[in-house]
Amino acid sequence: MKKSFLFNILFIGFVLFSCHKSESDDNPPALTITSPTAGSSFGVGQTISITGSVTDESLHELLISVTRKSDGSILFTPTNPPEVHDLTSYNIDEKWNPVGISSTTPVTLTISAEDHDDHLTIKTMDFTINP
Repeated sequence: MKKSFLFNILFIGFVLFSCHKSESDDNPPALTITSPTAGSSFGVGQTISITGSVTDESLHELLISVTRKSDGSILFTPTNPPEVHDLTSYNIDEKWNPVGISSTTPVTLTISAEDHDDHLTIKTMDFTINP
């Protein structure tokens, strides 16, 4: 019982103090999508490079996804999400090889970056996957 209590106290302390807020960060992360470009088209099986960059005084989280425009279903998220915690910059470099798409499919790439002060930047890019 005593060990369990001590473990819980240490765990709560870790959670509370592992992320920090900056008293001087008034700006959201700066996020740029380099590729794919708006309106571009790719074939099934073709490798799509998802590239860009994000900067901030203290990044917290970066999320990347590609969704089908017609129903919002997720077609791609990185197997290993980018680890940006406490970084000030990160170069995005993901690869996606779409499979199982049998008709022309408009999709949206969404990248969101959040810093430790809860500032959020979201960028999207629309492109198409052809069978």
